[in-house]
Amino acid sequence: MALSFVKRLAGFAFVAVLAAPAAAQQLTLEDLDNMTDEQLAALPGEQLKQLLTFQTIQTGGLPASQPFFRGSPGTSSGSPSGFGAAWRDGFVGGGYQKGRGGTDYDGSMAFGFGLGNAKDAVGLEVVVASLGTFRSGLYERSAFSFKAHHAVSDNASIALGVENAFATGGGDDTDPTVFVAATRVLSFPESPFKQVTLSGGIGNGRFRFEKDLMADKSTINFFASAGATIHEQASVFADWGGQDLTVGLSLVPIKAFPIILTPAIADLTGQNGRDPRFSLGFGIGMRF
Repeated sequence: MALSFVKRLAGFAFVAVLAAPAAAQQLTLEDLDNMTDEQLAALPGEQLKQLLTFQTIQTGGLPASQPFFRGSPGTSSGSPSGFGAAWRDGFVGGGYQKGRGGTDYDGSMAFGFGLGNAKDAVGLEVVVASLGTFRSGLYERSAFSFKAHHAVSDNASIALGVENAFATGGGDDTDPTVFVAATRVLSFPESPFKQVTLSGGIGNGRFRFEKDLMADKSTINFFASAGATIHEQASVFADWGGQDLTVGLSLVPIKAFPIILTPAIADLTGQNGRDPRFSLGFGIGMRF
């Protein structure tokens, strides 16, 4: 199940930013990045506020008009999102958690990047994961995953993906998983939950009920998640990954730095007779 955790971390880690200039001068995000502190300071306060307001789309499917910062909290856990990385987007993530059945803690790492244009055509997210990193060593066991996605609107996207399309090093957590997913974002400006992101879909592989997984029975199952943004730097989420429920927080501790921390409790309902497990993930997203 290490890849499951890597994928959720990659989901948290990825922050895809598409700039939409708001000022009359039609300045782009690159223009803002290249401005010196003196140039920014010379701008009128209200104009600067408008220039630093733009539309963002992140992995959790969170489009919002908000001040510019490069870290955005996630809105799901192990369940895939309909949104994904596109051209010039990149991310790296990692995590640490206790194994099912009381086994020792282990961690995994992953990095990924995007290709294509999800808004006008199709985007392709590529993830390369290092499985069981603490036990096996960094990239001694690896998996390559892909997700094609298309934004049907500013606040909705669909995706088709395959996890573990190629894997090296063996292990029970390297079996392929195919899924389809959709994500919709709802805005509530006057509510404490400024935005609610709903995702869902179906898949085989790791999304199967555990009894089917253990019996190697070829079935499909549903997954779903709901995340609520309570602050531009914090969100809460609940995620049904096909086998059990995970709840957690997604936090951006430093507004100016794009690191995202995600403490969560997995197997909360004990659906498969498991005790709840704590996990901690981190991720960094970037746009080149």
